[in-house]
Amino acid sequence: MADILSDHCFQEQPDKSHCDWGTFPLETSQQFEMSQNTGEAILIVDEFPSLPPRAIRYRNRLKGFFRVDGAGEIGPVQFSWRAPTTLFNVLTRFASPEFIPAETLRPLSAPIQTVYGFYDDENIGHGSLVFSLLVEANPHQPIVLMDSLSFHRFAPEEFCDPSGSPESIARLSTKAQRVASGLRRIIGEQSIRFVNLSSGNTLETLKQDWNARCGGPRPSDDILRAKLNTYAPIVDVLFNTPGVFTAHAAINASNGRDFPFDFPSPAYPNRLLTGYFTALESGLDATGQGNHASLQGWPSPASVDVYMNSGVLPQRPFPYNRTPWLQVDGFGVDIYPVSSTTTSWMAPLTLSRFIHARYSHFPDCELSNGLIASLRDVLVPSSCPAQPGSLCAYQDPLKHGQIEAVRLGYRPREYVEP
Repeated sequence: MADILSDHCFQEQPDKSHCDWGTFPLETSQQFEMSQNTGEAILIVDEFPSLPPRAIRYRNRLKGFFRVDGAGEIGPVQFSWRAPTTLFNVLTRFASPEFIPAETLRPLSAPIQTVYGFYDDENIGHGSLVFSLLVEANPHQPIVLMDSLSFHRFAPEEFCDPSGSPESIARLSTKAQRVASGLRRIIGEQSIRFVNLSSGNTLETLKQDWNARCGGPRPSDDILRAKLNTYAPIVDVLFNTPGVFTAHAAINASNGRDFPFDFPSPAYPNRLLTGYFTALESGLDATGQGNHASLQGWPSPASVDVYMNSGVLPQRPFPYNRTPWLQVDGFGVDIYPVSSTTTSWMAPLTLSRFIHARYSHFPDCELSNGLIASLRDVLVPSSCPAQPGSLCAYQDPLKHGQIEAVRLGYRPREYVEP
């Protein structure tokens, strides 16, 4: 704390560019070190144009950072943080092989915000927030980050070809198959067993991408659907790789033509589509049994495998219960309830609950398709006769401490406020 408060330049100078900044590379081969390591990594596929400051404190947990290029090849990202030197040095003291819970570092939160609060702005980003939800909830899992696998990244010319000719669709398909092959390789090399996908591809997202990145009139919906369907090999790797489980953020999908990858499907048995509900008291037991009459989930049941409770109400000032869904702060030195509930933020809870069930019930078994099926039955048991298919689709795992951080004793079941 004394080092932080003595860094006067960042407190006193309006032009902070003259203060003590440094460039600090991410070198996973040298910096990855975990004393408690299950050997089963989490892959976060999301928007990572850079690594956020909050990842500095957890750099020993980062096993890899990858990005696809315009040729469809996936490779490691050469990345360096540009950060205040003192701040970086302080945070990396806690990037230790032994996991240090953020709550135990709370006394540092106010001094860091006082001196370096401006640097917190670099944490803004979808992938950064997903990372903030997973990193503390699953303390013994290595983490691999994958920047967005969007058409405009790996096939910009092919995607923006308006012709829709068989040749142009074939070229786009070839690129997607190359990405799928590279993704499958990364999953194997990095020992990935868990995937978080809080994004997706639909006709609407392709329209948005076209308007933002391509010139000229947008092609017909049929042409865009043909482009969308070429993404299937990538989806197959994410949702159907043997022994790999994926939590996927659900959307309100209306039909299979425009949302081909966003409905529950027997073709993707290793995935759970995640919706949400918000209740201060759900009334649900540890298996999801209870009175569901007052629980309102989003999106529609046709698009969802499981609804998770955030424990945080959506209206300001965002009242929360004693077991809310928590995210780590911008520097990894405190933890607090989420202020909004979306399926993007709840898919990480489904993944965290799956990991908890995996190590609670079957710690010594290899993660196979058969075991994933058994764990799906644990997460969504068929013991709720009043619900469709008798499935207990409404779940409140935080109420019952069903995440690894609680099971392993790193945090109490109930949130401890500052």
